[in-house]
Order: sequence, then structure tokens, then C-alpha cells
Amino acid sequence: MKKRGKKGVRVLIWFLVILILAGLILFFNNIIMPLIIQKGTEIEVPNLIGTTREEAIQTLNRIGLQPGEIRPVPNDSIPPNRVAAQYPRAGRRVKAGRQIDLDISTGSGLVRIPNLEGLPAASAITTLERLGFVITRVDSIRSPAVPAGRVVATSPPFGSQVRQGTEITLSVSTKTGTFPMPNLTGLNIETARGIIAAHGLKLTQLKYAVSSEPEGTILFQYPEEGMPVITGDTVSLLVAQSAKENSR
Repeated sequence: MKKRGKKGVRVLIWFLVILILAGLILFFNNIIMPLIIQKGTEIEVPNLIGTTREEAIQTLNRIGLQPGEIRPVPNDSIPPNRVAAQYPRAGRRVKAGRQIDLDISTGSGLVRIPNLEGLPAASAITTLERLGFVITRVDSIRSPAVPAGRVVATSPPFGSQVRQGTEITLSVSTKTGTFPMPNLTGLNIETARGIIAAHGLKLTQLKYAVSSEPEGTILFQYPEEGMPVITGDTVSLLVAQSAKENSR
């Protein structure tokens, strides 16, 4: 009985040993060997230019490569969210698992300067900086139509399409100082009078000249449009008059 018992134990031990060995062989063949073989495998880098970011990553994962650094870059010819460049280049052979760096297009890189007229200077600066612009100067300019401390204009002007990083000059309204002379040429004399008064200027000289323009139209002004003036400056106008009126 004791011999039979010992024999049964030996059989069981051998069975367990064989089972363990079989497991080790399966593990080696299915796990270890593929890793060893794959480690030396070379894969041709595919051409990813023009594919979307998601498609490029899926392609790399499928063939045994990995996405590396992904950088957003402006590009005039590649639509946004598509691969503009890759490193290493397409066609090169690399080891399996190699990381491929991708440059993803953000588009042309042109941004439209928004209309900020009337905004508080601080808000305008924040808006421009969030769009990627650099504020290099803030000028004070007298503008009767815009409350003090608010934006009058930008340089480049509102609506311009420029690249991110473009330097912007901001003009902010102030209650004192000079301001550009408004254009009066071509306006009716009564309209011109109203503009002059609204800007705190004084109409001191009014002359008439025969013209084919409608009677009462401003032909010439001084100071001319855009010249710097301050409150209280005088204005001279040349006004159209018909030949019939002049003969009286």
C-alpha cells in the first residue's frame, strides 16, 4: 500500500512538472519570442503628410510605431489639424516602436484684428494678447466721440489680417491734447458748422467761391483733414457759391 501511494505521488509530481514546462514553453513562444523578434524588426516610415492628426496616430499604432512630439505650426498650404511635417521622413526604415514626431498645421496663421473701438484699454489689450498679438505701444489721442480711456484705433487698423505675433500700437482716447482734424470737404456748410462746434473748434473765416458743386458745399478747409488740432483752434472754410448768387 505504501509503494502504491509513493508511486501515485511521483506520477502527480511528474504531471505537474510537465504542465509547468508546457506553460513556460507557451509563454516563451507567445510572449518572449515575439518581443525578441520585433526588437530587431525594421519598419518603413509611412507618408503621413496631409492626413489628420487622428489618422496619423492610428496608422503609426497599427504598423508598430509610436507618435512622438506633436507640435502645432502655422502652414499656408496644409489645412488645420493635418500633418504638415514628420520626423523621421517618409520612406526611412526604423526599429519597431520608434517614435515619429509630427507637426500639425494650425492653418495660415493669419488672424483678423477685431474692432475694439470704444472698449476700455485694459480689455482691448487682453483681447489682443489672447489672439497672439504683441502690444508694443499705447498712444493717447484726443477723440471727442470716444470716452477717455477707451480705444480709438489700432495700427495695423481694425479688420486687418496679420500673423500671430504681429506688433500692435493701440490709440486710446484722452480728454486733453491734440486730435486729428475731421474731414469737412464735400459736406454742407450747416453740417460742417455742427462738426466744428462738437469738436470744440471755432469757425472764424468763411469765404465763398463760384463752383459747379452744389451751393453751400465745403470746397476747402484749413486745418486740413488729419492735421493735429486742439480745443479752441480756429477753422477756415471755402464754400461753393453759384455764379448767379455771385453776380448779385
